[in-house]
Amino acid sequence: MSAKRSEPKNTPLTAEAVRNFLVKNPEFITQNMELIVDSAVPERDLGEGVVDFQRYMVKNLQKDSQQIKDRYDVLVDFCRDNMSAQTQVHQAALALMKIHSLEQLLEAITQDLLRIFDVDVVRLAMESDVPFDTSYGEQHYSGIVFIEPGMVDVVFDRGKPVCLISDCNETPPPGFEQIFADCDSMIASCALLRLELETIGKHILLAFGVRHKDRFHPGQGVELLRFLAQIVALQMDKYLEEMAI
Repeated sequence: MSAKRSEPKNTPLTAEAVRNFLVKNPEFITQNMELIVDSAVPERDLGEGVVDFQRYMVKNLQKDSQQIKDRYDVLVDFCRDNMSAQTQVHQAALALMKIHSLEQLLEAITQDLLRIFDVDVVRLAMESDVPFDTSYGEQHYSGIVFIEPGMVDVVFDRGKPVCLISDCNETPPPGFEQIFADCDSMIASCALLRLELETIGKHILLAFGVRHKDRFHPGQGVELLRFLAQIVALQMDKYLEEMAI
């Protein structure tokens, strides 16, 4: 008959045990600073009429530490988003550089960019004096659309190359219903890029639309989007010029 193995007893945690652990593991506190930041600051009885300034100083240090942590978290998120955008623009640039015709360019803009940037709609909006009837299928709203003459200058106030809208329901950009014809009701956030085409001397804008608000917002950096717009414009100029020869 085998002897019954005794169950280990739960030893109550004492202040001395915690102290001994911290002495043997000094790096524990530096690796878990939130324990100090979140800990309560004990009050000290210094006598009637005596204020414990040390307690208030510690509380202020805790508050400052939390603010620094919050700012650090925002900075990390910003850098992560920026790296993601940079990767997407690089992929888009490579895709646009591999094309060999205007038809392939339009296909890359309305299909490849749709996938690379993970958006719902990509539109090339061109100004035209002649109204054209455009229609899109329910599964694919990307393509070319025609807008009123002068609309591009109105959209890009004071010559700004990029327009970012966080909530199209609250503050839609000028010409919103024209730019996203047939699908404006589903676009909640958008990015509009101005394309400078020397060959045809007309104003064109490249539009990205998504179903969720705050995907694009005015606080975002625009340098990468400006770079993308320049690549698209250069490629369009190149093939339009070849067609004119």
